[in-house]
Amino acid sequence: MRFHIAALLGVAHLTFAAPFLNVSTHPLADGMPNPSPSELETIELNAHGTLPNGPPPAGISEGGITNLKLIAFNELFEVAFFDQLITNITDKILGYRFSDEDDYTFVLNGLKVILAQEELHALDANNALTHVGVDPIEPCRYTFPVHDFDAAIMLATTFTDVVLGTLQDVVERFAIGGDIGLSRTISSVIGQEGEQQGWFRVMQGKVPSELPFLTTRDLNFAFTAIQSFVVPGTCPNIDTIPLKTFPPINVIEGPTAETGQIKVSFDDSDETDEDALWVTYINQQNMPIVEPLHIISKEKGTLIAKALFPYEAYEMNGLTIAAVTTTEGPFPNAYSVAKETLAGPALFIIE
Repeated sequence: MRFHIAALLGVAHLTFAAPFLNVSTHPLADGMPNPSPSELETIELNAHGTLPNGPPPAGISEGGITNLKLIAFNELFEVAFFDQLITNITDKILGYRFSDEDDYTFVLNGLKVILAQEELHALDANNALTHVGVDPIEPCRYTFPVHDFDAAIMLATTFTDVVLGTLQDVVERFAIGGDIGLSRTISSVIGQEGEQQGWFRVMQGKVPSELPFLTTRDLNFAFTAIQSFVVPGTCPNIDTIPLKTFPPINVIEGPTAETGQIKVSFDDSDETDEDALWVTYINQQNMPIVEPLHIISKEKGTLIAKALFPYEAYEMNGLTIAAVTTTEGPFPNAYSVAKETLAGPALFIIE
């Protein structure tokens, strides 16, 4: 390992260090999201590779278009995140300073490659949309709740986990819709995201690979999760993405690496039957796990509740996605969970 994360920062875990706030991605210094031909050449040089140059499919299914819109929406968010992280490190903002110059250079160079690669992912998805006469997804303004480098890498690990699960759903939906011409490119992106995820994990002192079979996901959960970083009202054409946005879950007490209780709160403006709610967990490639939700209190439409987190019975390591559902299933897959979700998702990562 090149460095030890605990020794990286001259000042770490400072709650008053500068957070990422109201980040804009239109445009970046390299022209994103609409780079000129010369700017694209520079992005490709920084990414250590090029956009695919084969002919795009002649047609894309309706479901395939939704997939591409979500991919572009997510990649533009990631571009904003890594661009701002690089800026904070380059400017040596308090909380993003390195005690060793070699570590500073190594990390900064790696992040610059990742940023350029994420830019190409966004451009590839939007180019495919444009090819079939669909308007490309435009960037929003974003806010990121981190105050130092360690917290930024932890957040990057979480959303990369989400991406790795979501792209599984994308590939399956491409297959169902007959979009075979898009599946190979997206599969290559899964590999790239996995490579950078291993690097993020090593920086946190974790083993590079999280699970034998990474946790799967549904597009609607990803769409909702990304919006938690979006400044409301700043997405020019988010309304063209035909996916659900669920009410959020606030995690009051999260799980640990043992069987125990979680405590959450969420809004229930529809006055759902409080005796008919469950927490459903999606972990690895296993059937979703359903546990009764026990209401503790209710005030002004906000429910506070607890549920069992059965860690030991299912070895629930890595990423777990939790949702409040209005039925107890049984659920065969993540898609069926999303169809019955009242609030979510909550994200837990356990080593």
